Amino acid sequence: MATTSYLEAVSGGMVAAAAFSDDDAAVQAVTLLRESGVREQDIAVLASDSHRADLVAGGRAWLPGKGWGGLRYRLRRMLPGGIIPRDVRKRYASAMNEGKIVVVAAADGQPPDTIAALLHQARGEAVDQWWQQPTYIFAPPELAGPF
Repeated sequence: MATTSYLEAVSGGMVAAAAFSDDDAAVQAVTLLRESGVREQDIAVLASDSHRADLVAGGRAWLPGKGWGGLRYRLRRMLPGGIIPRDVRKRYASAMNEGKIVVVAAADGQPPDTIAALLHQARGEAVDQWWQQPTYIFAPPELAGPF
């Protein structure tokens, strides 16, 4: 079965996310997640400024659209809302418009409660958990690795 990061191609999976107004807090969140065993492909850093998101990710987290290609991806980018899923936009649109960074982590090997606690420990705001449909913000199936 093909997967998008940990998300099954058809059903999706649990994610946890938080908004960070401070870049250092977002970097700390990514570091905490990586040290607790969350894979790079299962952490996405979202920001209205892609350069800022890249600096926070620092090669330890995934950026939306990284590694994706093909006609479906290009068409999706042109649609309103782009590649950021509706669930994420609904929860964090105002935070991103205010210049905050959003860190989204897939609950692959750990319960989403644990990931949410780590995000809260890193001073995350609006920490939330939900069931996410497959999305382009995580790694494409060929880069996700064996499961």
